[in-house]
Amino acid sequence: MGKKTIIALIIILLVIITSIWLFASIYNTARSQYNEGHQHSKEIALEKGKLTSIDTIDTYNGNIKYHIISGENVNKEPVYAWIPLLTKEQKKDKNDLDEVVIKKQSSGITKEEAIQAVKSEYNVKKLINVKLGMDEDIPIWEVKYKDQSDRYTFDYVHFSNGEIIKHMAVKNDKFK
Repeated sequence: MGKKTIIALIIILLVIITSIWLFASIYNTARSQYNEGHQHSKEIALEKGKLTSIDTIDTYNGNIKYHIISGENVNKEPVYAWIPLLTKEQKKDKNDLDEVVIKKQSSGITKEEAIQAVKSEYNVKKLINVKLGMDEDIPIWEVKYKDQSDRYTFDYVHFSNGEIIKHMAVKNDKFK
């Protein structure tokens, strides 16, 4: 191999290594923002929510950001904990929202039941995501899907009774 070929290969290798490093750095930064505060919320759940163990923690972004924790209470019952992450402005406006909401998993519907509630009411073409959340102080399952008209659709299913309390569809003609 000639000198030009070796130099070209070194440059290509450096570009590839730099690209991988840059992608990993951006990904880690984005992921750390998603996981930000999880440890603090776990401590709150163990202390205020009287949880004895924690299985999972997820972030829900609605009008108010929540950490949703699944775990067990002191009676070894599976529970969910909704922990609000209020901004300074939200704390001024709604001091009562600073409370942790704890519900036994058995006191509400399951993820699968939320999906079935939506499928029985609307035409679900492709299920995208289902997660626990909170809307206007009501624990909900957020069911996100594409409907038959290719609209991104969000249904909020009441955790306690399975009633669909909000239905929103967004059409995106940008890619047609």
